[in-house]
Amino acid sequence: MVSVGANVKAGQRMLGNASAAMTLDTYADLFDDDLNAVATRLNDQMPPVALPSGPQTRYARPS
Repeated sequence: MVSVGANVKAGQRMLGNASAAMTLDTYADLFDDDLNAVATRLNDQMPPVALPSGPQTRYARPS
């Protein structure tokens, strides 16, 4: 249900589970296949970031 857009609370009610946490605990292993798809979609939504040019260091040089 979650894979097609339903929220967990809707799934909880449809399955008759006592809580959304119970639904997630019971069926969480079904979401493993979705991890790459979610990561790709999140990455696609990230704005491009300009990377600094030249050598970088997090330490300041002494004056």
